[in-house]
Amino acid sequence: MKKFVIGFVSGAMLFSSVTVLAASGLLGQKVQSVVTIEKSGVKIAEGAVINGSIYAPVQELAKATGTTVTIKNKKVTLGSPAALATNSVTASSRTTPTEIGKSVNFNYKTGGYSGTVAVTQVLRGAAAWEAAKEQYDAFASEPEAGYEYLFAKIKVSISKVDKVGATADLNQFDYKLISTSGTEYGAQIILAPDPSISTKVYAGSSHEGWVGYKVKTSDVSPLIAFSRNYDGTGGVWFKTN
Repeated sequence: MKKFVIGFVSGAMLFSSVTVLAASGLLGQKVQSVVTIEKSGVKIAEGAVINGSIYAPVQELAKATGTTVTIKNKKVTLGSPAALATNSVTASSRTTPTEIGKSVNFNYKTGGYSGTVAVTQVLRGAAAWEAAKEQYDAFASEPEAGYEYLFAKIKVSISKVDKVGATADLNQFDYKLISTSGTEYGAQIILAPDPSISTKVYAGSSHEGWVGYKVKTSDVSPLIAFSRNYDGTGGVWFKTN
């Protein structure tokens, strides 16, 4: 992947900004080519290749990837500290679940660690069954009548572990599937795709893996809950569609 270089003036295309090119020592340099930048098959911007690096409008890229941009004192900051501070576990609940692809802060007291967590991808029904067959071949078995598989890919970044020097013990069973009506599905041993979310992670590192469930085909919008209290309160909640 070619390197993205930041250096623009409030949303201007880098390769058309004389001020920025001069400041970067690139004024007069030849644009080798213009490239199209896409996300999920949709064009979001264009960039210019100069000396092997791609120069592109950071604001457009940030908007497309859900990243905040702050311009202050001739400095560009990707990701607003203020926004991250308010994106706490209290911003995610059963009534206001977090969207797929969006990270939220958590403090898992039972597990003894904290950080950010996101559901990055969900497969359900036919797509989940195809993934199961591809992963386990002859060992894969279809759910019973009235049920289907739901696989969720989860990314966890650990910022702190309460016990100094210890790892955070990530466990698939910490992620509970709650039906649309509010009933918790019981613990299920499902052969989800690899890698599993279950692993051990030190502070400062992250892991992305799958959890698997069997869900009623009639259950339209179940939620995934993580780091709740023993009585079911609190925690972070994610949509599955």
